[in-house]
Amino acid sequence: MPVSRPRPFTWDVLLRALRFFYLLWGGMLLSTLAFYGRLKLPTVLWHWPAFCRMVIGPWGRAVALGIGLAMCLAALIEIWELVDRLLVRFMGESER
Repeated sequence: MPVSRPRPFTWDVLLRALRFFYLLWGGMLLSTLAFYGRLKLPTVLWHWPAFCRMVIGPWGRAVALGIGLAMCLAALIEIWELVDRLLVRFMGESER
């Protein structure tokens, strides 16, 4: 089995930063829309009205709010790891 090499530092930081912003933006948007009851579905999905009523109803909003809050928590963990990676890199280089 080939040994997996870690990504270069700049790519790793860039990908973690993009993942952080995606999770934060998506989580805040989904949470806000679910909390204020502004979830809208495309007209294509209204061919299944029972599904749409379920998604827009209270249980669907609660699930969307939970997913949004989980995304915000994942963004918090991602920024924690990003800052940790940056501090380890720069503090390790300052000792040399």
